Amino acid sequence: MRNNILRVLAALRLVGLTALLLGSTAAPALDLTGITNSHDPSTLLRDGDTYFHFTTGDGVWYSRSTDLVHWHSPGDIFGSSWPAWINTAVPDFNGHFWAPDAIQMGDYYYVYYSVSTFGSSRSAIGVVRTASLKNPDWQDLGMVVQSFGGRDEINAIDAALFRDHDGKVYMSYGSWFGGLGVAEIDQNSGKLASAVTKIYGGGHQSIEAPYISRHGDYYYLFFTRGLCCRGADSTYQVQVARAANVLGPYTAERNLLPNQDGKRKGPGHVGVLKQDGCQYVSTHYYDLNDGGKAKLDIQRMTFSAGWPSLTHNFNSISQCGGVSEGLYQFSSRRSGKLMEVAGADGSNGGNVVQYESNAGLHQAWYLLDLGTGQYSLINANSLKALDVWEISTAAGANIAQWNYWGSAGQRWQIRPLSNYVEVESALSGMLLDVEGAGTGNAANIIQWPRTGRNNQHWLMQRRY
Repeated sequence: MRNNILRVLAALRLVGLTALLLGSTAAPALDLTGITNSHDPSTLLRDGDTYFHFTTGDGVWYSRSTDLVHWHSPGDIFGSSWPAWINTAVPDFNGHFWAPDAIQMGDYYYVYYSVSTFGSSRSAIGVVRTASLKNPDWQDLGMVVQSFGGRDEINAIDAALFRDHDGKVYMSYGSWFGGLGVAEIDQNSGKLASAVTKIYGGGHQSIEAPYISRHGDYYYLFFTRGLCCRGADSTYQVQVARAANVLGPYTAERNLLPNQDGKRKGPGHVGVLKQDGCQYVSTHYYDLNDGGKAKLDIQRMTFSAGWPSLTHNFNSISQCGGVSEGLYQFSSRRSGKLMEVAGADGSNGGNVVQYESNAGLHQAWYLLDLGTGQYSLINANSLKALDVWEISTAAGANIAQWNYWGSAGQRWQIRPLSNYVEVESALSGMLLDVEGAGTGNAANIIQWPRTGRNNQHWLMQRRY
């Protein structure tokens, strides 16, 4: 079961093809193996060839997998000794951390965690980071937000992190009491970069565990209603609402996962992984066939008429066809040099060139799935978008960076080409090209019609 993800997906495609040939839409569920115990699972996060899953538990508990199926090698971040600030924020805290979530920002992986006591809104969310998940060296950065026990406060638990198409990162959180809130995150400090905006719930409704994801023009707010933590008697169910703005208003709430589906009872705590053009949703559920134990579940999410649905039937996975979201470097096949923003310029109009590797974030790009078969490319240093200068459709038009505003000049298609890719402008249909097939540092990047030459081919590698 330790196959890599490509082999797993190939097997699933075979299942789908067989089902189609037999005239059936049935396919087996993706049954996870190994250490699958989980409650309030984080978004699944990748470091190299390994995925990490953080969950409620002592010391911020986690496990890992190389194929999203077999989970193993458990560990924890803090063990029995936790940061001293927690004792002041939540005096009765006992070391049982709740509902972590994880995200990659620049050179670090950040894990957000909740500290509280059951039924109280005297709570806090903290953040810890490491440059590697495989070989971690955790650095606690302290408190991100807290609540002080008031009935109408947004309870500071259940953090969920989300990167928008423009590269900005937002944290949603909240449970019962004053409802759900969201704020932008400063990607250097890991702390809040804006005031918190209330987006849903309140009045002590049974609403918690928010998660925001974007698909096309809509933001989707996933959350749970009902009661958790009662095993087979849990009344949790997953709801979804949507908005045209990350700050809402979120409307038209509907049920996404009912309280029971076969052996799965009380699902909760959505996280979305965008992998190879597919979207996978992680949740927990209580296993009615195993004494109501809480376990990790992974389902596939698709969209129809602007709304998501989930399935364990993976037989149509061959229709995904895409690239995984993540932080990437693009090196020219001809020169081996990396695509960068010249001089680590942070301003609009900063020129895009090739340059030998220097480990700077200005040589790294967030690839973000727009849900249309196209992607935005956001520079990890400036958080500005790869952009065709002045929305030009002319051969030779310069490539620069600009604040993301969603134009066709900032949308790209990734065309596989053996071990390389072509990066095609949605505006012009032309390719990213090293001008004059140059091999030197600072050779300019332009758009040019497809020639088949290797100065239009890019090796696309994850930053970590």
